[in-house]
Amino acid sequence: GFTFCLPFVFLATEGIRHWFFDPSMATMDRNFGDHAGGERMIGVMVGAQFFDVPSSLLIGGDLASPNFIAHHVVVLLLAIFALHYHYAFYYGIYFMGVIELSTPLLAFVDLFRDYPKFAAAFPITNEVVRILFAVAFYAVRVVLWIPVSIDFWTDAIGLVTDNQDRHNMPKFILYFWLVVHLGLTLLQWHWGLMIGKAIVAMVTGDKEARANETKGA
Repeated sequence: GFTFCLPFVFLATEGIRHWFFDPSMATMDRNFGDHAGGERMIGVMVGAQFFDVPSSLLIGGDLASPNFIAHHVVVLLLAIFALHYHYAFYYGIYFMGVIELSTPLLAFVDLFRDYPKFAAAFPITNEVVRILFAVAFYAVRVVLWIPVSIDFWTDAIGLVTDNQDRHNMPKFILYFWLVVHLGLTLLQWHWGLMIGKAIVAMVTGDKEARANETKGA
């Protein structure tokens, strides 16, 4: 899990740096604008997924579940399309960068969950990590996800319906992005619901519910 996390630490760091502190983001073309940092991040995502997918299949277990593999293959395709058509570097900085803030924290959550003796040895650290993960998840994958998604859909639908220059990108690529984004949005809400239930179990001390928690993503 921690090996998988290394590129996502980079993506989260770079995503936050560019999204919140890069003044060029305010004026760039959100559809086809060039951004060296964004292009580099999407390239890292391609490499990370090319590593993650076969590694997960080899490791097996939950990592090799159809849903897990499908999720990563879809993200890989999105990243490849983005690089090939120089599309959505702006949104890639958020959706392939900023949202990864929660990923390294999830690795620690899973570590404590998979090794109960370790969690028992460091109970305070376990709870702190879980709280930090929940805060990060809701911040970047629920709350901020919504306005960025509205902008993305507005721009993408404009490319489909207003006969704007699509830079030789076929319409089906845009439809693919929109369908996948809708699916990923529903997935974030599903995970958010699961995390919310875990928070309630933690606050109420429901040990049975916590023991039955399933892994997120």
